[in-house]
Amino acid sequence: MNKILSQALKKAVSEYSPKVNEVQNDKRPDLFSLNNETELFQNDKGIIIKIDRSKDANLTDFGKATLKDRYLGHNESFQDLFARVASSYADDNLHAQRIYNYISNLWFMPATPVLSNGGTKRGLPISCFLNEASDSLGGILDLWSENVWLAAKGGGIGSYWGNLRSIGEKIGKVGKTSGIIPFIKVMDSLTMAISQGSLRRGSAACYLPIDHPEIEEFIEMRRPTGGDPNRKALNLHHGVLVSDAFMRAVETDEQWALKSPADGTIQQTISARNLWIRLLTARIETGEPYIIYIDTVNRLIPQHHKLANLTVKTSNLCSEITLPTGIDKDGHDRTAVCCLSSLNLEKYDEWKDDPDMIGDVMRFLDNVLSDFINKAPDQFKDAKYSAGRERSVGLGVMGFHSFLQKNRIPLESVMAKSWNKKIFKQIDAQVNQASKDLAEERGACPDAAEYGYQERFSNKTAIAPTASISIICGGASPGVEPIAANSYTHKTLSGSFNVRNRYLEEILESHGKNDDETWSTITTNQGSVSHLDFLTDLEKDVFKTAFELNQNWIIELSGDRTPFISQAQSVNLFLPADVHKKELHKIHFDAWKKGLKSLYYCRSKSIQRAENINDAKSTDIMANVYKNKATKTEEPEYEECLSCQ
Repeated sequence: MNKILSQALKKAVSEYSPKVNEVQNDKRPDLFSLNNETELFQNDKGIIIKIDRSKDANLTDFGKATLKDRYLGHNESFQDLFARVASSYADDNLHAQRIYNYISNLWFMPATPVLSNGGTKRGLPISCFLNEASDSLGGILDLWSENVWLAAKGGGIGSYWGNLRSIGEKIGKVGKTSGIIPFIKVMDSLTMAISQGSLRRGSAACYLPIDHPEIEEFIEMRRPTGGDPNRKALNLHHGVLVSDAFMRAVETDEQWALKSPADGTIQQTISARNLWIRLLTARIETGEPYIIYIDTVNRLIPQHHKLANLTVKTSNLCSEITLPTGIDKDGHDRTAVCCLSSLNLEKYDEWKDDPDMIGDVMRFLDNVLSDFINKAPDQFKDAKYSAGRERSVGLGVMGFHSFLQKNRIPLESVMAKSWNKKIFKQIDAQVNQASKDLAEERGACPDAAEYGYQERFSNKTAIAPTASISIICGGASPGVEPIAANSYTHKTLSGSFNVRNRYLEEILESHGKNDDETWSTITTNQGSVSHLDFLTDLEKDVFKTAFELNQNWIIELSGDRTPFISQAQSVNLFLPADVHKKELHKIHFDAWKKGLKSLYYCRSKSIQRAENINDAKSTDIMANVYKNKATKTEEPEYEECLSCQ
């Protein structure tokens, strides 16, 4: 018997005391019933987990390739990785075993920084940060410096630039400001220069309020054509903070005042509707800017943050994190930090009745947050301070559309609305209980304790895009968004993978049509099944692609779940390039009316087609897209923050 196994068994035997027997007999890992597929894993803290190699069968080839490309350590197997992460952030053997079981069963998946760095010395387990620049040269330099350090450690950053005076405003007696664009341009260059760990170059997003005097140029800063190329920032993402007052001005066709951030003086007055259409046109043509309905966000922040006069001014790379930044009442500068992971709703029927899972996961996230605070270097002092004060986490989900398809429920249905509310209401209740339980056990977070609130976490939930971890979880649909195509080709470092909707495969099998010929027609039809005459109307509705869905249903479902989410959701819209401006307006206006906090990408077919054309010479975009498309459709690329995947 090797030394590690001997030590593990010795420790396991020592834990089999009558006291533990009486209290937690039903939760103890069965360490002694090992077989050819199971063995013991022990980390350097002495935490023991029984790992099951047969759980590799839960992973798809695509999922395995993703883990190999990005997350496996040297000589590490898939189950070793899951055990490493579970053991690193567990309270004890029992907690570790349960977390490992949740991960290996694909019920839950930690965010990618946790998968990459948990239990190692190579990086930090959190990489989602929000900060803001103050209106001074020193403040701008401080932001640049912090962002360089954050990006160098794998951070995805959302920065607020709305404090800076606009171009031409006075400095001192004779000077004038150069505005925000030159400083954002420098940030663009710094972002390109910094490597984000070993996975991806640095990524950052800039946010500006809708009443800033430079908002018009800011909206266009990622458009590659038109304007001064020296005033473009093509590598930064950007978002606009839209206020209730602006939306009312759009509704009533009023003029809109652009004001100096320094003293509130009106610098310019423009048509609110013209600015709104300019914003929406940029979104349909380039996918961005993201939209944050900032007044809705601040109405719904935790009560103890309202009492502390904290406000949200910005978001992150994926528009689902809404945390306070800047100088607080005690004079400390806050760089917001959010610790993310996601539940797999595709497996909801398997875990919904487990009374411990969500509580276990919240305990896991609390330990991840503590690990970040302990490990982060001094250059992260503002982030460490903020994390320690508010202890916000963002437990999210993936697989919502997969859950519906698995149960043959169309997304455009009352049944989908019912399940949507039921699921998120349950998650909300359980994370709230976990926060109170942990506060009683470990103490409330300082922000809450200061005002008498018994909460371990200021914020508990946020719905991230989960682009990578949904692939790891067997190809679950990402986040809460609908599936873009029932068949597509996805490229990875390990090669290209043809991805087929497995629930559609079941339906085709029942019709005797699960063959290459049928799948070829689906691929040629951009992943749609609308042309398959042998399918029933219900089956066609269940397997509608994102672009075939009425986008009002996406807004409706997102609005219904908003009350049950502490922070925000990454909500994508899927629209044709020639969408009528009236419809484009209505969708975005309804999002505000229904209480959504944010909108992420506006995914237009025009963007998809542009990305699928390589060296095509024809000016007919449609012809170029459908040429040689009989065998594959490629999944379009929209860059997302690794911390949110």
